[in-house]
Amino acid sequence: MLERLSRRIALGIKRADPDGPGSADVLTYIIAIKLNWYSGLILTLLFGWVLGDVLNALLAFLSFVALRKFSGGFHFRSLTFCAVFSAALFAAIPLIHLGYEGTLLLTAISAVIVLYVAPRKSKDLNPSGLDPYLKWISLAVVITNFIIQSPVIALSFTAQAVLLLPRKGGEQDE
Repeated sequence: MLERLSRRIALGIKRADPDGPGSADVLTYIIAIKLNWYSGLILTLLFGWVLGDVLNALLAFLSFVALRKFSGGFHFRSLTFCAVFSAALFAAIPLIHLGYEGTLLLTAISAVIVLYVAPRKSKDLNPSGLDPYLKWISLAVVITNFIIQSPVIALSFTAQAVLLLPRKGGEQDE
C-alpha cells in the first residue's frame, strides 16, 4: 500500500515537473522512506494511546530509530507491513516489565550483538565519512542505556539488535 502510494505521488510530481530533479524511481524511493517513517510514527502514537502508554511507545520508537540509523539491519519486503508491525512492537514494549537485572542483561546482549554484527549497511548505498565508525557509534548508542537504565530502551535496542542477525527471507542490507 505505501509502495503504491509512493509511486502515485512520484508520478504526479513528474507529471507536474517532468524536467525536475530525480527520476520517478528515485522519487518513489525517497517518498516511500518518508511515508514509512511517518506512518510508523503515527501508528506508534495511535497504538500507544490505545494501549495506554504513548510516551513510552514513542521512547521505544525513537531509541529503535536512533540505533537503526547507524547499525542498519533486516528489512521487511513490504513497507506497510513494516510500519504496522514496528508500531505494534513499539506500543507493546512498555507492557513488558523488566527489573534492573533484566534491563542490564538485555542492554549487554544488545551491545555484544552490535559489537560483532553491526553495521548491516550496504557499502554502496549512501556512503559517508561515518562508515568506518558506524559499529562504534552503534555501540555507543547502546552503551548509553547502561547510564539511563531504561527497560523500554533495553527492549527496543534488543529488537533492533536481533534485526542485525543474518536470516533467510526479507531483505538484508549487505
